[in-house]
Amino acid sequence: MAHPHFLLCLVRLGFGPSRSRRDGTKLALSLALILLLLRITRASAADGESYVGYRREFYREDDDRMSIDTDLFSFDVGLSSKVRLTGNLVFDAISGATPTGAPPQTKWPFPTFAQFYANAYTQAYTSQFNQFIANNLIYADAGYITYQQLTNGAIQTATANAPGIATNSATASYQSLTNNPNYRNNSVPLTHMHDYRSAFSLGVPIILQNHLITPSFSYSTESDYRSFGGALNYSLALNNKNTTLNLGYAHNSDSVRDDVFIWEDKLTDEVLLGLVQLMSPRSYLTFNSSYGYEHGYLSDPYRGVMFAATNFNQLQLNPSDAALAPEKRPRHRSREVAFVSWTQFFEPLEGSLEAGYRFFHDSYDVFANTVSLTWYQRIGRYLVLSPTFRYYYQTAASFYYPGLVPNPPPDFYSSDYRLSEFNSFAGGLDVTWRVHKHASLDVGYLRYAMQGLDGKTSQSAYPSANVFTIGARIWF
Repeated sequence: MAHPHFLLCLVRLGFGPSRSRRDGTKLALSLALILLLLRITRASAADGESYVGYRREFYREDDDRMSIDTDLFSFDVGLSSKVRLTGNLVFDAISGATPTGAPPQTKWPFPTFAQFYANAYTQAYTSQFNQFIANNLIYADAGYITYQQLTNGAIQTATANAPGIATNSATASYQSLTNNPNYRNNSVPLTHMHDYRSAFSLGVPIILQNHLITPSFSYSTESDYRSFGGALNYSLALNNKNTTLNLGYAHNSDSVRDDVFIWEDKLTDEVLLGLVQLMSPRSYLTFNSSYGYEHGYLSDPYRGVMFAATNFNQLQLNPSDAALAPEKRPRHRSREVAFVSWTQFFEPLEGSLEAGYRFFHDSYDVFANTVSLTWYQRIGRYLVLSPTFRYYYQTAASFYYPGLVPNPPPDFYSSDYRLSEFNSFAGGLDVTWRVHKHASLDVGYLRYAMQGLDGKTSQSAYPSANVFTIGARIWF
């Protein structure tokens, strides 16, 4: 079964609905609900074993984009034959460059030479007219010329001089614009960021005959995001423990610092129903479904949009600095998820195959499908190799704009590439080695790649990454 933090990594990478990095935080805070689903497919503390563990993860995007270093401390300790205590402590160091939401500079609404000229001509004409009036007003006041003669002369002077001044000004401005290296840049602009995140979760599984009750709590904090989470999970073993029914509820109460640095609320509720059915001594079926609802500030304060220009003042004048407006997402969102997996053990091969499918839909009009395959191969008594492959596809949100947002704008808009139509692939290998009765080591590698499919969003927005993990557990 996949390691819990490995699943967290997959959501961060995009195997799930489009999210900002703080939505990955929220997942960690709802970890108890997900951990229950992982644990019911295997004997949670079935042998009465307890462990403490450490895992280090290195996430590196290509082209020196985002880097995330994660330290995960975990434990699962039996307090008695009926009660256990589980927990995770996570530290993330996040740094690197990420897209701002602006399209490549070649797609920006830069002014043309004609627009530069028209703007410069208006300014030059007005300046020449006012200058002539100011210079000759004393003569009009002394009665040497009439005011009509004064304005006629101003018009003639402005008409004669404005074209030359406008041409020189427009040429200088246009050359300054087109000589900027970013004027022909075909990659999306990036912004640099860094942050630290700390999170922990605690769960108390309680076994009462055929009942497993797991209350849990979690907390996470970073510079612009704080989250408190609670969950209550219940599972019932039936049919001589060949069937397990599951019910869970999770609630998160988050505070988000928005684009004007004001802290706003974000509340999330999720209900889960699940079933694990033993189909034969060597196979079992897992089915889970959930419904979630969140409301409050759901936009990403680090993503902006570029509006289509309607006048000269809204055109992009600096190719190195995009003039962006904050994105605006709905303040309510509902989502439905269904997951089914089949696990089959092949005795002659001493290995098992886990095949899964996940369907996702939300009120943003995003539909997503995930297919996953993982093989667990035992080699000898102490070594397990786990190659894995995952494919993900999603449609675009109804308010996603790959280029310029119309002006005047619609009710909601975002240019976040994670809301676009795209697919992603991930493949890797985990190796677990039980080096001693009381110690195990594991290492892993995952290659991830994302590809845009709408034909409009620049491919430079989509990251590819390498993920390396190494960890150890002490069993007792």
